[in-house]
Order: sequence, then structure tokens, then C-alpha cells
Amino acid sequence: MHAGKPEVRFRYPNRLHETFLLSMTVSAKIPDAVMDPPKPPGLRERSKLEKRRRIKEAAREVFIEKGYEAATTREIAALADVAIGTLFVYAKDKRDLLMLIINDDLDAINDTVMKSVAKKGSLLDQLTEFFRKRYAYWAKELRLARPALQETFDFIAPRSEMGAETARFYARRPKIVALLTEIIKAKQDAGKIAKNDSPEAIANLMMTIYLTENRRWLNEEKPTVEPGIARLRSLLSLAMRGIGPAPEEVGEPE
Repeated sequence: MHAGKPEVRFRYPNRLHETFLLSMTVSAKIPDAVMDPPKPPGLRERSKLEKRRRIKEAAREVFIEKGYEAATTREIAALADVAIGTLFVYAKDKRDLLMLIINDDLDAINDTVMKSVAKKGSLLDQLTEFFRKRYAYWAKELRLARPALQETFDFIAPRSEMGAETARFYARRPKIVALLTEIIKAKQDAGKIAKNDSPEAIANLMMTIYLTENRRWLNEEKPTVEPGIARLRSLLSLAMRGIGPAPEEVGEPE
């Protein structure tokens, strides 16, 4: 207490009043968005989501049963119980229908992949685990994986010619590179690998190796996960070790 200043005391008439005032103080500090639960989707939105689900599941069933080349958008629409025009609201063409399936599946993998990569262990082990789930996914259903490989072979197709789901497929790659960059930067910060090159450049190199090797592997007669991931691991290891060139064999980077 300072001399000359009366002591201030807060008194509550009863415990109920104290509790009320405390609750009002807490409520004032919490945004309405946190206090209020999210509104459930309306009837129209639920109808759109249900149609999208039926179209996706019908496309998956027809592609697996008849093969991608033999499947038609008309029979997919019939199985989904939607008009053909409605189907094209959700996918521009047959390729977009395939990408609709692939995108949702790969997004689920992206959401969990970082949790499966151990924080400790060698960079090679971390990269191997990072790509293992993708190998397991592609090997699970080759009647989807192989046409997806073929339909996304062209990296430079004009965006105007792509459906929304195909564009979404290509947009995922920078996100994957960003996840790889995070892993590599952590190793650089820990002093486990050199900082001569940016983590983004290294991540892009690793991603390029994966994409190239994944395509080669999926073209095998019976691609299986463990031999495929073992070969990828050996190529990643080679990239990390380098080939030990003599100084005159290495030009300056462009």
C-alpha cells in the first residue's frame, strides 16, 4: 500500500454473483467464432456433397471393373443416378473424374505423411518413409494408378485445357515439395547436411527422382512396394552421396 491511498477491495455479495462476473469476463475474451459451433451445411450444400460422393464412387467402381479406357462417362452418370450434364458440373471429362478419385486419396495421404516420418533417424530413412505411403497407394489399385500416370504425363499442358480436378492434381506438387523442404531444412539446421544448396533445391531434386522412378516402377508387369521403394532408396542415396567427380568434370551451375 502507498501512503495516502486507500486500499481497494472487491467484494461480491455472494458466490453466484462472483461466478456470473467471471463467466462474463471469460466470454468477452473468446471470439464469437470460437464460442459458436460451426453451422452444419444447408440442404443444398448437402445435396451437392452427396452427388459428388456418388459420382466419385461410381467412377471408381466402373474404372476398376471395366478399365479406364473402356469406361464411359455416361455409364458412370447412370450408376451415380445423376444426369450426364450434372456429372460434368463436377468433372470436365473422364480424366477429371479419375483425378477426382486420385486427389481425394492423395490429400488424405498428405494429411498424415508428416506424422509417419520419424523426427529422428537419417535423412535417407525419413525420405524413404515419406514416399512409402505413396508407393503403397499406387500399388493398391493399378487400374487407377496406371491411367493416372498416363493422363498426367504431360507437365506443360495449358491450364485452360485442364479440368478443375486435373489442375488440383498438379497444384499438389508444390505442397509435397514444401513438406520435403521442411524435412531437409531441419537436417541443415541440425548440422547433419551441408547448407551449400537451398533446402528447396534439394527437395525439388528428391521429388524429381521420385516422380521419374515411380513412373518406371508402375510400368513394371507386377509392381510391388518393397522392391520399388528399395530401388527408390538406392537412387536417393546416390543423389545424397554424389558420384565423386574430379573438379574438371563439374561445370559451374547455370
